[in-house]
Amino acid sequence: FMKQLCLIFILAALFSCKSRNPTDNSPQSFTLEIKDSIQVDYLGNLNVFDFDPESGLYLGIDHGLNSILLFDEKGTSQHHYDLQKDGPNAISWLQGKSFLEGKVTIMDSQKGLIQFGNNGEISRRIEMPLEYLHLNGLNFSAYSLGDTYAYIRPERDLSDYSNTSAFYQRIYTSPILETFNPETGEITNTMSFPPNTIYQDGNYYRWMFPTVEKRDGQWYLYFLAERKYHVYEEKGDELIYSKTVDLTISDAVDIIGVPIENPELINQQREPNIFGRIEGLYPLSNHTVVIYTKGVEKEVSGQHDPEKMEEWMDFINGIPRYAAIFDKNDSLIQKDIELPKGLLFNGVYNNEDEIIVLKNQEYFGEEEKVTFYKFKITK
Repeated sequence: FMKQLCLIFILAALFSCKSRNPTDNSPQSFTLEIKDSIQVDYLGNLNVFDFDPESGLYLGIDHGLNSILLFDEKGTSQHHYDLQKDGPNAISWLQGKSFLEGKVTIMDSQKGLIQFGNNGEISRRIEMPLEYLHLNGLNFSAYSLGDTYAYIRPERDLSDYSNTSAFYQRIYTSPILETFNPETGEITNTMSFPPNTIYQDGNYYRWMFPTVEKRDGQWYLYFLAERKYHVYEEKGDELIYSKTVDLTISDAVDIIGVPIENPELINQQREPNIFGRIEGLYPLSNHTVVIYTKGVEKEVSGQHDPEKMEEWMDFINGIPRYAAIFDKNDSLIQKDIELPKGLLFNGVYNNEDEIIVLKNQEYFGEEEKVTFYKFKITK
């Protein structure tokens, strides 16, 4: 208990640090403070992936076991079930997972959108056209958009899949989302690829890992290789590009690409390229919070051996994380707010605008309970 108490005091002190780079002439000073924690009685690799504002439940998943745990603010498990790995209701791969219309919903790698009841039974299959390929994991299953469901656009035309250069030149200009109308069966694309991104500079950077968040008619998009986010506005079943917000972190390490005509060269890069990137975006009621890293210079990363996994993960988990706070017009209030090490940010926040952060047991050591810290903007 004393160890936990000391850690909370340490984290609170760290979260209360003011930005070293406040916006000039800012009349307000903001801090980030730990307000509380949630302890879940669970032994395993549990993380939180979404919050349902209606029921007040958090969506916890242990990917190693395909196990779903819905827990409340006290950490009490309300529903716990394992997804089937065999038979007609088997789940292939939970590529996207979130609440949709109050139901646990996954984007399966082969079977489309599937919704579950509280006992793990399949309550609905959203019959989107199959025969698709998602290139990697997704940060959500689907969002409602007008009369449609919107989700990360899968690849349906794989005619140029073996030609990496042509395949990615197409992807780097294609819309981010696909929409499906369950009434008409119509599929369309929306959220056009934003202008002036690093992916238009003629280089190859692998998959973009697009992350999409939404709140009150505004949608937010960011990519792996950039420290900027893009804002879109809802208009019926469409998302219209509005603006791009650059964090402008001058001392961050940039990603290194290769000419897109020769994508195979990226596998010949000998030194780790640990670049600065966004790791979470939280569109709260009155502010937008962005979590990011600045990366690590090769002179430092070169002192660590990726082949020694435990040592390498200690190094990666110890990379400093920072927060930037923007107002609702996406004007910067403060940035470079240094955060404590050993925490994992996964884009989840609750009705009280508290950001939910996992205490990483790989960094702190295994414990009998899984701890999630709740921190909040104060001024």
